[in-house]
Amino acid sequence: MKKTFKVIGWVLRIVLIVLILIFSVATFMGGSYLQTALLWLAVIFVFWWPKFLTFRKGKGWTPVLRVVVVLILLATNFTLFAPGPKTSIYLSNAHEERLMKVYDARMAQWPADTESIFLDTDWGKVHVLSCGDSTNPPLVMIHAASMAAHSWADNLAPLLPFFRIYAIDNIGEGNRSQLQDAEKFPVDGRAIADLYAGILSQLGVERAPVLGASNGGYIAQTLAYHYPKKVKCLALFGPMGLTPLTSGSVMMLSIATMYPFQFVRDWVTKWALGADPYTRRVFRDWFDAILKGTMPSVAMPKPMTIEQKKAMNMPVLLFLGIRDPIVGDAAVAAETARQYPNIEIIILDSGHIVAVEHRDKVNAKLMEFLRGHDCLSAPPPLEESPK
Repeated sequence: MKKTFKVIGWVLRIVLIVLILIFSVATFMGGSYLQTALLWLAVIFVFWWPKFLTFRKGKGWTPVLRVVVVLILLATNFTLFAPGPKTSIYLSNAHEERLMKVYDARMAQWPADTESIFLDTDWGKVHVLSCGDSTNPPLVMIHAASMAAHSWADNLAPLLPFFRIYAIDNIGEGNRSQLQDAEKFPVDGRAIADLYAGILSQLGVERAPVLGASNGGYIAQTLAYHYPKKVKCLALFGPMGLTPLTSGSVMMLSIATMYPFQFVRDWVTKWALGADPYTRRVFRDWFDAILKGTMPSVAMPKPMTIEQKKAMNMPVLLFLGIRDPIVGDAAVAAETARQYPNIEIIILDSGHIVAVEHRDKVNAKLMEFLRGHDCLSAPPPLEESPK
Protein backbone atom coordinates (compact mmCIF):
# COMPACT_ATOMS: atom_id res chain seq x y z
CA MET A 1 0.00 0.00 0.00
CA LYS A 2 2.82 2.37 0.90
CA LYS A 3 4.47 1.66 -2.45
CA THR A 4 1.20 2.39 -4.29
CA PHE A 5 0.87 5.78 -2.60
CA LYS A 6 4.46 6.56 -3.47
CA VAL A 7 3.83 5.79 -7.15
CA ILE A 8 0.67 7.92 -7.17
CA GLY A 9 2.61 10.76 -5.57
CA TRP A 10 5.29 10.62 -8.25
CA VAL A 11 2.69 10.55 -11.03
CA LEU A 12 0.94 13.63 -9.59
CA ARG A 13 4.26 15.44 -9.26
CA ILE A 14 5.15 14.71 -12.89
CA VAL A 15 1.75 15.89 -14.09
CA LEU A 16 2.09 19.12 -12.08
CA ILE A 17 5.61 19.70 -13.41
CA VAL A 18 4.45 19.23 -17.00
CA LEU A 19 1.53 21.64 -16.55
CA ILE A 20 3.73 24.32 -14.98
CA LEU A 21 6.38 23.94 -17.68
CA ILE A 22 3.78 24.23 -20.45
CA PHE A 23 2.46 27.46 -18.93
CA SER A 24 5.99 28.75 -18.38
CA VAL A 25 6.69 28.47 -22.11
CA ALA A 26 3.77 30.84 -22.74
CA THR A 27 5.06 33.35 -20.17
CA PHE A 28 8.58 33.17 -21.60
CA MET A 29 7.30 33.74 -25.16
CA GLY A 30 5.31 36.68 -23.84
CA GLY A 31 8.48 38.26 -22.43
CA SER A 32 7.43 37.85 -18.77
CA TYR A 33 10.79 36.51 -17.59
CA LEU A 34 10.32 37.05 -13.84
CA GLN A 35 7.05 35.16 -14.02
CA THR A 36 8.84 32.36 -15.89
CA ALA A 37 11.58 32.26 -13.24
CA LEU A 38 9.02 31.89 -10.44
CA LEU A 39 7.34 29.04 -12.30
CA TRP A 40 10.64 27.27 -12.89
CA LEU A 41 11.52 27.69 -9.20
CA ALA A 42 8.20 26.03 -8.34
CA VAL A 43 9.12 23.16 -10.69
CA ILE A 44 12.50 22.76 -8.96
CA PHE A 45 10.85 22.50 -5.53
CA VAL A 46 8.27 20.01 -6.81
CA PHE A 47 11.03 17.83 -8.28
CA TRP A 48 13.80 18.39 -5.71
CA TRP A 49 13.93 19.68 -2.13
CA PRO A 50 17.19 21.06 -0.62
CA LYS A 51 18.53 19.19 2.38
CA PHE A 52 19.05 22.33 4.47
CA LEU A 53 15.25 22.84 4.47
CA THR A 54 14.56 19.31 5.63
CA PHE A 55 13.39 18.81 9.21
CA ARG A 56 15.76 16.48 11.03
CA LYS A 57 13.16 15.78 13.67
CA GLY A 58 9.54 15.30 12.84
CA LYS A 59 10.16 14.45 9.17
CA GLY A 60 6.43 14.49 8.52
CA TRP A 61 6.56 18.30 8.41
CA THR A 62 8.95 18.40 5.46
CA PRO A 63 6.33 17.43 2.80
CA VAL A 64 3.94 19.98 4.29
CA LEU A 65 6.55 22.73 4.05
CA ARG A 66 7.33 21.69 0.48
CA VAL A 67 3.69 21.93 -0.56
CA VAL A 68 3.30 25.31 1.17
CA VAL A 69 6.37 26.75 -0.58
CA VAL A 70 5.19 25.56 -4.02
CA LEU A 71 1.69 26.99 -3.40
CA ILE A 72 3.15 30.32 -2.27
CA LEU A 73 5.29 30.50 -5.43
CA LEU A 74 2.31 29.73 -7.66
CA ALA A 75 0.00 32.13 -5.78
CA THR A 76 2.62 34.88 -5.98
CA ASN A 77 2.99 34.23 -9.69
CA PHE A 78 -0.70 34.53 -10.48
CA THR A 79 -1.22 37.48 -8.10
CA LEU A 80 1.70 39.62 -9.24
CA PHE A 81 1.17 38.94 -12.92
CA ALA A 82 -2.61 38.97 -13.11
CA PRO A 83 -3.62 40.76 -16.32
CA GLY A 84 -4.92 44.29 -16.00
CA PRO A 85 -8.18 45.56 -17.47
CA LYS A 86 -8.65 44.65 -21.11
CA THR A 87 -8.51 47.81 -23.21
CA SER A 88 -8.76 46.38 -26.73
CA ILE A 89 -9.46 43.12 -28.53
CA TYR A 90 -6.23 43.73 -30.49
CA LEU A 91 -2.83 42.89 -29.03
CA SER A 92 -1.33 45.97 -30.71
CA ASN A 93 -2.08 48.65 -33.30
CA ALA A 94 0.20 46.82 -35.72
CA HIS A 95 -1.91 43.67 -35.42
CA GLU A 96 -5.08 45.66 -36.07
CA GLU A 97 -3.53 47.31 -39.12
CA ARG A 98 -2.44 43.94 -40.51
CA LEU A 99 -5.93 42.53 -40.08
CA MET A 100 -7.54 45.50 -41.82
CA LYS A 101 -5.17 45.06 -44.78
CA VAL A 102 -6.29 41.46 -45.14
CA TYR A 103 -9.93 42.60 -44.82
CA ASP A 104 -9.40 45.12 -47.63
CA ALA A 105 -7.81 42.42 -49.81
CA ARG A 106 -10.78 40.09 -49.22
CA MET A 107 -13.16 42.82 -50.38
CA ALA A 108 -11.87 42.31 -53.94
CA GLN A 109 -14.35 39.41 -54.11
CA TRP A 110 -17.29 41.69 -53.31
CA PRO A 111 -19.13 43.93 -55.81
CA ALA A 112 -17.33 47.20 -56.50
CA ASP A 113 -20.33 49.23 -55.32
CA THR A 114 -20.52 47.50 -51.92
CA GLU A 115 -21.39 50.04 -49.24
CA SER A 116 -19.87 50.23 -45.75
CA ILE A 117 -22.41 51.25 -43.13
CA PHE A 118 -21.49 52.14 -39.54
CA LEU A 119 -24.23 52.04 -36.91
CA ASP A 120 -24.09 53.33 -33.34
CA THR A 121 -25.26 50.81 -30.72
CA ASP A 122 -25.12 50.54 -26.93
CA TRP A 123 -21.97 48.43 -27.29
CA GLY A 124 -20.10 50.45 -29.88
CA LYS A 125 -20.03 50.90 -33.66
CA VAL A 126 -21.27 48.03 -35.79
CA HIS A 127 -20.07 47.77 -39.37
CA VAL A 128 -22.27 46.32 -42.11
CA LEU A 129 -21.43 45.45 -45.72
CA SER A 130 -24.34 46.14 -48.05
CA CYS A 131 -24.73 45.35 -51.73
CA GLY A 132 -27.43 44.62 -54.29
CA ASP A 133 -30.28 46.71 -55.66
CA SER A 134 -31.69 48.87 -52.88
CA THR A 135 -35.22 48.20 -54.17
CA ASN A 136 -34.84 44.46 -53.59
CA PRO A 137 -36.07 42.87 -50.35
CA PRO A 138 -33.42 42.56 -47.62
CA LEU A 139 -31.38 39.51 -46.67
CA VAL A 140 -29.20 39.41 -43.54
CA MET A 141 -25.92 37.50 -43.15
CA ILE A 142 -24.25 36.82 -39.78
CA HIS A 143 -20.76 35.37 -40.12
CA ALA A 144 -18.87 32.60 -38.31
CA ALA A 145 -16.71 33.43 -35.31
CA SER A 146 -13.48 35.19 -36.33
CA MET A 147 -14.38 35.16 -40.03
CA ALA A 148 -15.90 38.67 -40.54
CA ALA A 149 -18.62 39.81 -42.94
CA HIS A 150 -16.37 39.46 -45.97
CA SER A 151 -16.41 35.65 -45.54
CA TRP A 152 -19.77 35.42 -47.36
CA ALA A 153 -18.18 36.36 -50.72
CA ASP A 154 -18.64 32.87 -52.22
CA ASN A 155 -22.37 32.90 -51.51
CA LEU A 156 -23.25 36.31 -52.97
CA ALA A 157 -23.66 35.67 -56.72
CA PRO A 158 -27.00 33.79 -56.75
CA LEU A 159 -28.50 36.11 -54.13
CA LEU A 160 -27.61 39.49 -55.64
CA PRO A 161 -30.33 39.56 -58.35
CA PHE A 162 -33.02 39.10 -55.70
CA PHE A 163 -31.89 40.80 -52.50
CA ARG A 164 -30.38 43.85 -50.89
CA ILE A 165 -27.75 42.09 -48.80
CA TYR A 166 -26.66 43.20 -45.33
CA ALA A 167 -23.63 41.30 -43.95
CA ILE A 168 -22.89 42.26 -40.34
CA ASP A 169 -19.43 42.38 -38.75
CA ASN A 170 -20.04 40.80 -35.35
CA ILE A 171 -18.92 43.26 -32.67
CA GLY A 172 -16.23 42.10 -30.25
CA GLU A 173 -14.28 40.23 -32.93
CA GLY A 174 -11.49 41.24 -35.27
CA ASN A 175 -13.25 43.15 -38.06
CA ARG A 176 -14.47 46.68 -38.79
CA SER A 177 -16.94 46.82 -35.91
CA GLN A 178 -15.58 48.49 -32.78
CA LEU A 179 -16.46 47.82 -29.15
CA GLN A 180 -16.48 51.01 -27.08
CA ASP A 181 -15.32 48.99 -24.03
CA ALA A 182 -13.41 45.71 -24.57
CA GLU A 183 -14.73 44.35 -21.27
CA LYS A 184 -18.40 45.05 -21.99
CA PHE A 185 -20.33 43.04 -24.56
CA PRO A 186 -23.70 41.21 -24.73
CA VAL A 187 -23.37 38.08 -22.63
CA ASP A 188 -26.67 36.22 -23.03
CA GLY A 189 -29.13 35.30 -25.75
CA ARG A 190 -31.59 38.07 -25.01
CA ALA A 191 -28.93 40.81 -25.02
CA ILE A 192 -27.51 39.44 -28.28
CA ALA A 193 -30.97 39.31 -29.86
CA ASP A 194 -31.70 42.88 -28.73
CA LEU A 195 -28.45 44.09 -30.33
CA TYR A 196 -29.14 42.46 -33.70
CA ALA A 197 -32.81 43.43 -33.72
CA GLY A 198 -31.67 47.00 -33.14
CA ILE A 199 -29.17 46.72 -36.01
CA LEU A 200 -31.92 45.52 -38.36
CA SER A 201 -34.20 48.34 -37.26
CA GLN A 202 -31.48 50.92 -37.97
CA LEU A 203 -31.01 49.37 -41.41
CA GLY A 204 -34.75 49.66 -42.05
CA VAL A 205 -35.16 45.88 -42.18
CA GLU A 206 -38.61 44.94 -40.91
CA ARG A 207 -38.44 41.26 -41.87
CA ALA A 208 -35.92 39.20 -43.84
CA PRO A 209 -34.33 35.82 -44.44
CA VAL A 210 -31.40 35.46 -42.03
CA LEU A 211 -28.28 33.40 -42.76
CA GLY A 212 -25.97 32.39 -39.92
CA ALA A 213 -22.72 30.41 -39.90
CA SER A 214 -21.12 28.84 -36.79
CA ASN A 215 -21.45 31.39 -33.96
CA GLY A 216 -23.42 33.54 -36.40
CA GLY A 217 -25.86 30.63 -36.54
CA TYR A 218 -26.28 30.85 -32.78
CA ILE A 219 -26.87 34.60 -33.06
CA ALA A 220 -29.41 34.01 -35.84
CA GLN A 221 -31.28 31.48 -33.71
CA THR A 222 -31.47 33.80 -30.70
CA LEU A 223 -32.70 36.60 -32.96
CA ALA A 224 -35.34 34.30 -34.45
CA TYR A 225 -36.52 33.21 -31.02
CA HIS A 226 -36.78 36.63 -29.38
CA TYR A 227 -37.84 38.53 -32.52
CA PRO A 228 -39.67 35.95 -34.69
CA LYS A 229 -41.42 38.59 -36.79
CA LYS A 230 -38.08 39.89 -38.02
CA VAL A 231 -36.98 36.49 -39.39
CA LYS A 232 -38.90 35.26 -42.42
CA CYS A 233 -36.79 32.14 -42.80
CA LEU A 234 -33.55 30.87 -41.33
CA ALA A 235 -30.54 29.24 -43.04
CA LEU A 236 -27.86 27.82 -40.75
CA PHE A 237 -24.37 26.60 -41.72
CA GLY A 238 -22.56 24.48 -39.14
CA PRO A 239 -24.23 26.54 -36.40
CA MET A 240 -23.48 26.78 -32.72
CA GLY A 241 -26.57 26.51 -30.57
CA LEU A 242 -27.40 22.91 -31.49
CA THR A 243 -24.65 21.14 -29.56
CA PRO A 244 -22.44 22.41 -26.71
CA LEU A 245 -19.10 23.92 -27.67
CA THR A 246 -16.67 21.02 -27.38
CA SER A 247 -13.84 21.10 -24.87
CA GLY A 248 -11.51 20.36 -27.78
CA SER A 249 -12.57 23.60 -29.47
CA VAL A 250 -11.86 25.65 -26.36
CA MET A 251 -8.51 23.91 -25.91
CA MET A 252 -7.39 24.46 -29.51
CA LEU A 253 -8.16 28.17 -29.48
CA SER A 254 -6.54 28.55 -26.04
CA ILE A 255 -3.37 26.88 -27.30
CA ALA A 256 -3.23 29.23 -30.27
CA THR A 257 -3.56 32.23 -27.95
CA MET A 258 -1.06 31.08 -25.34
CA TYR A 259 1.68 29.81 -27.62
CA PRO A 260 2.55 32.34 -30.35
CA PHE A 261 4.50 29.94 -32.55
CA GLN A 262 3.76 29.97 -36.26
CA PHE A 263 3.53 26.17 -36.41
CA VAL A 264 0.90 26.26 -33.63
CA ARG A 265 -1.19 28.81 -35.53
CA ASP A 266 -0.83 26.78 -38.73
CA TRP A 267 -1.98 23.67 -36.87
CA VAL A 268 -5.04 25.41 -35.38
CA THR A 269 -5.85 27.06 -38.73
CA LYS A 270 -5.90 23.69 -40.50
CA TRP A 271 -8.04 22.25 -37.73
CA ALA A 272 -10.57 25.10 -37.90
CA LEU A 273 -10.76 25.55 -41.68
CA GLY A 274 -10.74 21.86 -42.56
CA ALA A 275 -9.04 19.92 -45.32
CA ASP A 276 -10.52 21.73 -48.33
CA PRO A 277 -7.64 23.41 -50.25
CA TYR A 278 -9.77 26.31 -51.51
CA THR A 279 -11.09 27.19 -48.04
CA ARG A 280 -7.58 27.10 -46.58
CA ARG A 281 -6.15 29.23 -49.35
CA VAL A 282 -8.86 31.89 -49.13
CA PHE A 283 -8.89 32.27 -45.34
CA ARG A 284 -5.37 31.24 -44.26
CA ASP A 285 -3.97 34.79 -44.02
CA TRP A 286 -7.11 36.12 -42.37
CA PHE A 287 -7.32 33.37 -39.77
CA ASP A 288 -3.60 33.61 -39.03
CA ALA A 289 -3.95 37.35 -38.39
CA ILE A 290 -6.92 36.68 -36.11
CA LEU A 291 -5.03 34.09 -34.07
CA LYS A 292 -1.88 36.19 -33.90
CA GLY A 293 -3.34 39.57 -33.04
CA THR A 294 -6.76 39.39 -31.37
CA MET A 295 -8.43 38.41 -28.10
CA PRO A 296 -12.17 38.52 -28.88
CA SER A 297 -14.73 39.86 -26.42
CA VAL A 298 -17.76 37.71 -27.15
CA ALA A 299 -20.14 35.48 -25.21
CA MET A 300 -19.81 31.71 -25.47
CA PRO A 301 -22.71 30.24 -27.49
CA LYS A 302 -25.16 28.11 -25.54
CA PRO A 303 -27.40 25.38 -27.01
CA MET A 304 -30.97 26.44 -27.66
CA THR A 305 -33.46 24.64 -25.43
CA ILE A 306 -36.10 22.25 -26.77
CA GLU A 307 -38.80 24.75 -25.84
CA GLN A 308 -37.03 27.56 -27.70
CA LYS A 309 -36.65 25.51 -30.87
CA LYS A 310 -40.24 24.30 -30.80
CA ALA A 311 -41.43 27.90 -30.47
CA MET A 312 -39.82 28.93 -33.80
CA ASN A 313 -42.20 28.13 -36.64
CA MET A 314 -40.36 29.82 -39.52
CA PRO A 315 -38.80 27.59 -42.24
CA VAL A 316 -35.27 26.50 -41.31
CA LEU A 317 -32.58 25.12 -43.62
CA LEU A 318 -29.63 23.47 -41.84
CA PHE A 319 -26.28 22.46 -43.35
CA LEU A 320 -23.98 20.17 -41.36
CA GLY A 321 -20.57 18.67 -42.14
CA ILE A 322 -19.57 15.15 -41.16
CA ARG A 323 -15.97 16.36 -40.59
CA ASP A 324 -16.86 19.40 -38.50
CA PRO A 325 -14.62 19.39 -35.38
CA ILE A 326 -16.46 22.32 -33.79
CA VAL A 327 -20.13 21.31 -34.07
CA GLY A 328 -19.11 17.67 -33.56
CA ASP A 329 -21.10 14.59 -34.59
CA ALA A 330 -23.42 15.62 -37.43
CA ALA A 331 -25.95 12.91 -36.55
CA VAL A 332 -26.22 14.21 -32.98
CA ALA A 333 -26.57 17.81 -34.17
CA ALA A 334 -29.23 16.77 -36.72
CA GLU A 335 -31.20 14.93 -34.04
CA THR A 336 -31.34 17.99 -31.79
CA ALA A 337 -32.24 20.19 -34.78
CA ARG A 338 -35.31 18.09 -35.59
CA GLN A 339 -36.98 19.80 -32.66
CA TYR A 340 -37.58 22.73 -35.02
CA PRO A 341 -41.14 22.34 -36.34
CA ASN A 342 -40.29 23.25 -39.95
CA ILE A 343 -36.70 22.23 -40.74
CA GLU A 344 -34.82 20.71 -43.67
CA ILE A 345 -31.42 19.19 -42.90
CA ILE A 346 -28.58 18.71 -45.40
CA ILE A 347 -25.50 16.74 -44.30
CA LEU A 348 -22.41 17.04 -46.51
CA ASP A 349 -18.91 15.58 -46.52
CA SER A 350 -17.48 18.82 -45.19
CA GLY A 351 -15.53 20.53 -42.45
CA HIS A 352 -16.82 23.47 -40.43
CA ILE A 353 -16.88 26.13 -43.19
CA VAL A 354 -19.54 24.26 -45.16
CA ALA A 355 -20.91 27.33 -47.02
CA VAL A 356 -17.51 27.86 -48.65
CA GLU A 357 -16.24 24.30 -48.96
CA HIS A 358 -19.43 23.20 -50.77
CA ARG A 359 -20.41 26.61 -52.13
CA ASP A 360 -22.00 25.34 -55.38
CA LYS A 361 -24.21 22.76 -53.65
CA VAL A 362 -24.99 25.12 -50.79
CA ASN A 363 -25.86 28.05 -53.05
CA ALA A 364 -28.15 25.92 -55.24
CA LYS A 365 -29.96 24.42 -52.26
CA LEU A 366 -30.20 27.81 -50.54
CA MET A 367 -31.89 29.37 -53.57
CA GLU A 368 -34.27 26.41 -53.84
CA PHE A 369 -35.13 26.84 -50.16
CA LEU A 370 -35.69 30.60 -50.43
CA ARG A 371 -37.81 30.20 -53.54
CA GLY A 372 -39.82 27.33 -52.10
CA HIS A 373 -40.73 29.29 -48.98
CA ASP A 374 -41.54 32.50 -50.85
CA CYS A 375 -38.53 34.25 -49.33
CA LEU A 376 -37.62 35.85 -52.67
CA SER A 377 -40.62 38.14 -52.61
CA ALA A 378 -40.74 41.45 -50.76
CA PRO A 379 -42.01 40.94 -47.19
CA PRO A 380 -45.01 42.89 -45.87
CA PRO A 381 -44.17 45.33 -43.07
CA LEU A 382 -44.81 43.86 -39.65
CA GLU A 383 -44.60 45.31 -36.18
CA GLU A 384 -42.07 43.51 -34.02
CA SER A 385 -43.39 41.71 -30.97
CA PRO A 386 -40.43 40.54 -28.92
CA LYS A 387 -40.87 37.86 -26.30
